[in-house]
Amino acid sequence: MIKKTLLTVAVIASFTINGAEPAKAHNSLNIKEGYAGYSTHMVLSVSHGCHGSPVVGLRIKVPDGITNAKAAFDPAWDIEYKMRTLEEPMMSHGRSINEVVGEIIWKNPLKVVPADAWYPFKFRMTLPDEPGKVFHIQNITVCEEGTDPYVDLPEVALDIRDPDFAKKTWAFMTATPTPAPFLVIRAPEKKQNAWEWTPAQARGEASQ
Repeated sequence: MIKKTLLTVAVIASFTINGAEPAKAHNSLNIKEGYAGYSTHMVLSVSHGCHGSPVVGLRIKVPDGITNAKAAFDPAWDIEYKMRTLEEPMMSHGRSINEVVGEIIWKNPLKVVPADAWYPFKFRMTLPDEPGKVFHIQNITVCEEGTDPYVDLPEVALDIRDPDFAKKTWAFMTATPTPAPFLVIRAPEKKQNAWEWTPAQARGEASQ
């Protein structure tokens, strides 16, 4: 069921990117699905400049509730983090923290990205432990002249368990020229790290 739904999403994304109005060649993620609770490596591809202006940066908003986000090292860019203050401190790697990354910013490139070229921006985030939910990555392309935002979200949150998921996703993707790219979250068979597996999972005898 999930794989069939994901195929539908992939087809929707393909049609929208390759020809359906109004969304064309928008910024996109390299993956269409991810596991709940997993630290997930992602690539957001900036597909073009801003009305003919070269790309000089990218801003990615870290979704609320995500407390672990980081860009991959890239010598071609300066990377800046804007922090978000937590309502309550939390433990991370054995210490208490009161702020997390709220925005990842790439800026000051060694060379600008031509308006007719594309560039992959690499980062990772730990996905929410919410199987079935749709995870959007709002982002803004920054150009020498102007910006190109992909920040629009559906009016009602999408859920792959909804029988009308494909219909609602298509409606969202075609309702705006600047949709935030997304992936769907699926339930993993086991925890990401081996030390969190049950003995049965470690022996390969159980999926839960």
